[in-house]
Amino acid sequence: MKSFKSLLLSLLCFSSFAAFAGVCVPDHCSNVYIERLYVEASGKIFIGTSGDEKILNCNAASGVYEIIPAGTPGADLLYSTLLTAQTTNSPIGVLQVDDNLPGCVVQYITLDKK
Repeated sequence: MKSFKSLLLSLLCFSSFAAFAGVCVPDHCSNVYIERLYVEASGKIFIGTSGDEKILNCNAASGVYEIIPAGTPGADLLYSTLLTAQTTNSPIGVLQVDDNLPGCVVQYITLDKK
């Protein structure tokens, strides 16, 4: 009986960690951390997350980055959200990309209160 309880506790712990693990699917990444922000002088923003961008259907830039192209309306607001998430070590709820455009162009980002 004691080993059954230990096994059950182990499974519960594992499943709770798995529920919070970041994941990418063909059109977005969810519950991921911002690991790298790379900004070019032109204004183009590259976003590296804790997820696997190779799973996205949009051919991530250099195989690992979603992008916000220079001149994108609202780019400063998106970048501000990304900086907040990175600075506070908060996961991004959803990082939605347009899976029909090469480079994985960001459409929107959600950031939830911890």
